Amino acid sequence: MKNLISSFNKVALVSIFLLATSTVVLAQEKSLYERLGGYEAISAVVDDFADRLFNDEVVGKRFFGMGDDSRAGFKQKNINLVCAATGGPCKIISRSAKTTHQGLGIKASEFDIVAGHLVDVLNKFNVPKKEHDELMAIIGTLRPDIVEKEGE
Repeated sequence: MKNLISSFNKVALVSIFLLATSTVVLAQEKSLYERLGGYEAISAVVDDFADRLFNDEVVGKRFFGMGDDSRAGFKQKNINLVCAATGGPCKIISRSAKTTHQGLGIKASEFDIVAGHLVDVLNKFNVPKKEHDELMAIIGTLRPDIVEKEGE
C-alpha cells in the first residue's frame, strides 16, 4: 500500500509538472501581434506614431506635400507592416524598406528621431517592456535598409 501511495504521488507530481509546463508553453506560443493587442491596438499606435512624424520639425519635412489620402495610405501600409512583422494576419502592401527609402539620403539622426517617436508612443500606450523591446528589435533590423548616411 505504501508503494502504491508513493507511486501515486510521483504520478501526481509528474502530472502537475506537465500541466504547468504545457500552460507555460501555451502562453509562450502567443505571437507578438497577439501580445500587443491585435489589429486595433497596433492601428492606434501607428496612427499616433505617424501623426508625430508628420508634425516633427526635422523628419516632418520628408512628408511635405502629402495630402490626407497619402497620409492615410502611409498609415495603412505601416499598420500592415507592423501587423505582419509581429505575426499577425496582415499582408504587407508596400515595397521593401530598402526600395522605399533608397535615394532619399536618410541620415542616422533622422532614423533615431523616428525610433524615438515610436518609443514615446509605445510608452504612452503602456506597452509592456518585453513586447516593447521585441518590436523595437524588429524595427532596428530595418535600419540598414533605411539609413544611407551613418554618422549624420
